[in-house]
Amino acid sequence: MMQDPLSSIDRFEIERACERLVYTYVRALDRGDMSAAADCFAVDGSFARPMTPATVVHGREAIRAGLKSRPPSLLTKHVASNVLIEVDSRDSAHGISYLTMIATTPQAGAEPPHVSSGPLYFGEFRDRFVREEGVWRFLERRGSIQLTFGAAHG
Repeated sequence: MMQDPLSSIDRFEIERACERLVYTYVRALDRGDMSAAADCFAVDGSFARPMTPATVVHGREAIRAGLKSRPPSLLTKHVASNVLIEVDSRDSAHGISYLTMIATTPQAGAEPPHVSSGPLYFGEFRDRFVREEGVWRFLERRGSIQLTFGAAHG
């Protein structure tokens, strides 16, 4: 049986749900809520961090463990932009978004605004999205860094 074609409203709703997932993920990272960030992935999702694009982690719980290994004192701000989502079907889509990120590790008890000596990272995410039990999640998330501004940590 042929699936009903998607209406413009259906496509818009899918695009918006996937775009919102991109923003939900970076917001969870910046709040330090690694469990919420991992919940953005499908049960059998996979992830490559922008700083280590050749290392792909498979499975939501492995992604959760990896994200939780991030130092809790690390303060980040991620800006997701230039989000472009292409709808493949009622339950799948793919897309790309740009990433700008800066980080610092403030001293314990320090009050904002915090100072970062950089660098500032510019990269992108290439994503595949899936609707899992009615909820849009990342099936694949592949990050990479193309540019840095300032001194790179090495």
